[in-house]
Amino acid sequence: MDKKPINIIQRARNGKGLTQEALAEIAGCSVDSVRAWESGVRNCPVDMLGKLGEILSAPWLTGVYLREQSTSLDALIPAFTIGRPLPEAAAEYISNVMDFVDNKFDRALLRMVADGHIDDVESEIFERIMETGEAITVAYYEMRFAARKE
Repeated sequence: MDKKPINIIQRARNGKGLTQEALAEIAGCSVDSVRAWESGVRNCPVDMLGKLGEILSAPWLTGVYLREQSTSLDALIPAFTIGRPLPEAAAEYISNVMDFVDNKFDRALLRMVADGHIDDVESEIFERIMETGEAITVAYYEMRFAARKE
């Protein structure tokens, strides 16, 4: 039998070393609510996600939780790794930005949109621009939520 993966609230709570009871008390909600959110029986309200993110020192919690709950957010919130070492995440971010610049995608995009539409000839380069932009976005989130030395 496959075991259901631990959701992000439970992972963040465990990372902070809190029990469900302790989290419920600090957050001002019921233990049943915490259990329901962690088991997927109920969705956690967005305002509570923000509060939990603060309590658990997990500023990424809202975005990752919402992404776990629905594939409809995949285009808005890309999958990224939390806790990647900061130097590694920063190097990835810089590398992706430099790829964008080195390929002169900034100038190409300006030329493409100058006439208000992207034609068939421009569509291939536009797709490469979008792929590089997504890589930059993922690298940004990984750098933003990287593991930092205290």
